[in-house]
Parts: sequence; structure tokens; C-alpha cells
Amino acid sequence: MTIETKTSPSPEQLVADALQALEIATVHSPASMAETAHWLEHPGLDDPSLVDLTALPFVTMDNPDSRDLDQALLIERHDSTAYRVRYALADAAYYVPPGSALFADALARGTTYYTPILAVPMLPVELSEGLVSLNPQVDRRALVFDMIVNDEAVVTRTSIERARIHSQAKLDYAGVQAWLDSDPVPQKPYEESLLLLRELGNRLIAAAARRGVVRFDRTETQISVEGEPPRFSAGRRKRYATERYNEQLSLMCNMQGAEIMLALSGVSDAVQAVFRVHEAPLRKQLGKLRDKLARFAERQSDPEAWRWQPGQSLADYVDSLPRTPRHQRQVKSIQRQIMQAQRASSFTPEAGEHHALKAASYARFSSPMREVVGIFTHKELLEAVGGHAYDKDTDTELRDAVIESANHSRQVQRKLEKTIEFAALFSVFSHEMSLPQSPLHQGTIMGLRGDRLYISLDELAVDVKVYREDLEEQFGTSYDMGEIVARPADTQGPEWVLGDGVQLCVRSYDEERKRFRFTLAHQD
Repeated sequence: MTIETKTSPSPEQLVADALQALEIATVHSPASMAETAHWLEHPGLDDPSLVDLTALPFVTMDNPDSRDLDQALLIERHDSTAYRVRYALADAAYYVPPGSALFADALARGTTYYTPILAVPMLPVELSEGLVSLNPQVDRRALVFDMIVNDEAVVTRTSIERARIHSQAKLDYAGVQAWLDSDPVPQKPYEESLLLLRELGNRLIAAAARRGVVRFDRTETQISVEGEPPRFSAGRRKRYATERYNEQLSLMCNMQGAEIMLALSGVSDAVQAVFRVHEAPLRKQLGKLRDKLARFAERQSDPEAWRWQPGQSLADYVDSLPRTPRHQRQVKSIQRQIMQAQRASSFTPEAGEHHALKAASYARFSSPMREVVGIFTHKELLEAVGGHAYDKDTDTELRDAVIESANHSRQVQRKLEKTIEFAALFSVFSHEMSLPQSPLHQGTIMGLRGDRLYISLDELAVDVKVYREDLEEQFGTSYDMGEIVARPADTQGPEWVLGDGVQLCVRSYDEERKRFRFTLAHQD
């Protein structure tokens, strides 16, 4: 996506242009809308096969502006040493069967695409935000994972049933976090469940650490549209502990679903399973990472505190790093190196390890309204468990199409995010260039490669690139760019080291190369 300095489009126009360039359809077919109208008239809530769970105090928990609610939760004490977790997932597979126009539209999109201006839903909003969404105070169809989890966070039993539920409240992460932090006494029927969410969530996080899952200090960029005339702005979104707790339930549900599908695949060819596989880093990449981290450690005042010891897992290494405030930037830069050494995950028909989660198998059940692969995995699981009729050849062909769509849509989503992220930076920096003096931004050198530094800005939670030629122009000396340090030929010039805190301000925009130029200084 090209953004011109003189005639920069409005955020609305830029998003529209990006969606068009990426061939993301913003309207659903007339046939899909006709099917949607049918479901609104015949919602299937009186289906006698549904288990009636409407009396249970399910709640949803998401971001405050979320309107497509895929998941609802209920946690109870099973006995003194175990929890009972019921995780309800929107029953999109009932309303979007293969062969329907709705399924064809979902397959063409692959996923719901999100932008700061609008969401492009995989399903019509009348379904994704209405009939299928687990909205509060209305009955909804759901696929419910019923799991017994012991105090060691091990799932000892899982059953799955199609049910009718009635969410009692639409909660958000910030609100639940504030409530938990207030040392509350439960008053509402679902509040005991929220206390247990914290208790079990921490147990699940600890269990993940024992499995060797690397705990990254994750931050997320929040891009919004503000002002008049409207323009993009970028900032850092806070992740609450409640978000991590709910994430753990979702991951547990997906791992259990994968195990069930894998077990059923072994006894019946009715299951055309789809798994999310994340292979371990290549040995060569791990060797390069170890060498890079060793060189990084040697530059620190206490090398042993930063050294990745032989035989030490990456998870233990990250947990062992110094955690004082003055070391935060170095820790962030190390975590980035580890993330870059990983391989990308993908959807496949064969089960395999999900390396990042340290799970033997993993599948996607928890976003059935937002991922076509979720609709398909629900369908396949229900067919196998319920003994429904199926056509192996047709299902195999359909599975392959779903996998292709799911993998392709992830690539498209990344391209869309990059386009909007650049637009946000352009909006911020072009405004700053119009000021008498550009403000300083604090950041961390997160990587060095080829001819550039990668700097993560603190308040914007995004990366910018500072090129070698700009450093050379600013400081009047040539630079030798390594992976750990950029060294000036003139020893009077500053070195730039991985993990350094820096300050930068924008000084110009290179129209020909479509990139910004910055003035750089070390942090005071």
C-alpha cells in the first residue's frame, strides 16, 4: 500500500483501498443473506437434541468493544482437588453447513478481518453479532466442552455436547480485573466462577511453564482513529491477567479437542481432522540463536547472568534473566531474538506438535464464528461423536479447501495489519514533521540486520527502521553492522548495541523509498 505525503487518504479510504487490494469482500452474497433470513426465522433453539443448560450462570468475557462473542465460561469446584470447567463455543456449524452459500462465503474469506474502522465479518453481522453470538440474556446454541481439571492443571475428563445456554452477562477483561483486585465477596451467581477463573488460570499458567512454554512479555499495538479531521493513532494496549486466564481456558479447550479428534481418527475414517502444527526451530536456527545470545552476554557487565547455559531450556533461560527495571530493555530484545528463531505455524491434516505450547497436538475450536477452520472442526467432531452420515471423499476435498483458506487468510490478515500499522505511523510522524520541533520517542534496539536497526517504540508498541546510511549521515562516519552491535569506523562515533535504550525523532520522509528518516540518540 503506497501512502503519498501530499494527498494522504482518509483512514476510511485507506482501509477501503487496502481491503480492495487484498480482495477482501465486504458484502455477503444475496444467497447468504437469504439463508441468514431463514435462520433468523428458524433459529433452532427448540431443537430437542440440545441439552438445556440455560439455568447455569455462563458469562462471556472479551474486549469491551467486542460484539462477536464466540466463548462463554463457567467454572465450579468439582471436589476439593479438581475443577469443573464448561467452555461454551458458539454453534456456528449448525447455521453454516457445507454446501450452503454461507459456508461458501466463509470459505472464500477464511476469517474475520479487523481494522480500526470496521470489521469485515466472515459471517453476516445478523449471525456473527446476533443469532450465533453468545450475547447476554438470550438463549443461544453452543458446543460445550465439559472438562474436569485437577489441581495440577491436568485435564482428567472431557465430554462434549450440543446445548442451549443463556449467558448472564457480557463482561470485559478490565472490569473483571478491577473486580478481582478489589478483594471481592461474590454476590451474583457467576462471581464465584470468576474467582475460580483466577485460581485455575494461575494453575494453568504454572503448568505451561512446567511444560517448558516460554513466557514472553507480550504487548499489543492498539491502532485507533481520532481527531477532526480523523487520523490514525497508535498506542500500547494493556493485557490484563484476566485475558491470560481466559486464554488458558481457550488453549486447554483446543488441545482437548485435538486429542479427541486424534483419538477418533485412529478408530474411524469419519474424521477429516485439521490441526494447527507449530514445528520446533531448525537446529541450524537454534545454533545461530545460541551464538548470538553468547555474544550478547559477553557485552554485559555480568555475562553469566545473561548466558544461555548448555542443557538449559529456553523457558528456563528466559525466566532466569535479570528482571530489574534497568534490565527490561535487554530482556525484551532477547525475547525478540527467540521469537524470530521460531518457525511459523500452519494448518495441516496431520497431527503434530505445537512447539510454542509444548502440546502434542492442537486444533482450533474456539473461534467458530471468526475462522472457517473452526466451523469445519466442529462439524467433523460432531459427525464422529454422533455417528452422523458422511462422505469421505467429499469431506477430504472440503478439508483441503478449508486448510488452504485458513492458511491463506492468515497471510492476508498480516498484510492488512502491516498496511494499517504503516498508515498509523505515517499519520503520527507526518503530524510531528509539521510541528516546530519533532518530539522525542523512547525505544529499544530490538535487532540489527544488514543495513538497519529495528527499534521498538515504547509508547507506540511498533517498530521503526533506522538505516545505516542515515546513521552515517548523522554522525559523519561509516558503520559496520553486525547482529549485536553497529560499530562506527570513527571511534568517536556512538556504538548501537542490541538492547540499548534510545531516543529518536522523525526528520523527513523519503518519498522515493517510502520510508521515514530519523535522528537517533542514546537514552539519557
